[in-house]
Amino acid sequence: MYVEEGIRDYTETILSIDPSGRGKDEATACVLSQCNGYIFLRAMDAWRDGYSDATLVAMLNMAKKYKATTILYESNFGDGMFGELLKRHMVQMQVHAGVEEVRASVRKEERIIDALEPILNQHKLVIDPKVIEWDYHSNPEEAPERRLAYMLSYQLTRMCREKGAVKHDDRADCLAQGVQWFIDALAISAHKAEAQRKAEEFSIMMDLFLEEPQTAVDALAMGIPLRTAQRRLSGSGRIETWTKARP
Repeated sequence: MYVEEGIRDYTETILSIDPSGRGKDEATACVLSQCNGYIFLRAMDAWRDGYSDATLVAMLNMAKKYKATTILYESNFGDGMFGELLKRHMVQMQVHAGVEEVRASVRKEERIIDALEPILNQHKLVIDPKVIEWDYHSNPEEAPERRLAYMLSYQLTRMCREKGAVKHDDRADCLAQGVQWFIDALAISAHKAEAQRKAEEFSIMMDLFLEEPQTAVDALAMGIPLRTAQRRLSGSGRIETWTKARP
């Protein structure tokens, strides 16, 4: 298959966790990745059983599935006890990731808006459609009017700086916590990164045409990225020609 040359691996992936006790509040976890100054919300889940073993295992399974390199959690709840429980399960499940705790000192509404408003205004947040579908279908046992308060989309669209703006803000808070972690990464200009990538591709093209002009033409005719063609040649591999495949 042809793969667009602009496709890149994520620079960093984290699991952001907003713990909670048992009750009406949710313990929420979301997977966030960063690439070229954009933040990607790839998955989110929420639980009502506090920090039970089942919840901790489910959170760590998310970290393993998406290969998160950092697990971020708010230490205000339980004075860091949640982190100790999490680390114990990480050893048992062989989850290899760094653990960072965040202590919040600003009122929730202010903290959430300060973290999310800039990237939303600049369209720097990309949300996977399956997260929206999960959010819409979550908490099916609740009455419709109560389900809305738990939804991420509802929390984001009703959030303001007034205290108690939304009844439940766990999902928005979890997202804001993860986004705040990437603030430094957002300083990267996507346009600058794209220009640098094009310059690298041009350099590869010139080298390939000088060293292996026939291979370069074959790669262009077959729609094979020049970077891929160069990598195959460096590994003593072969690429297809535009007329027939080489043995």
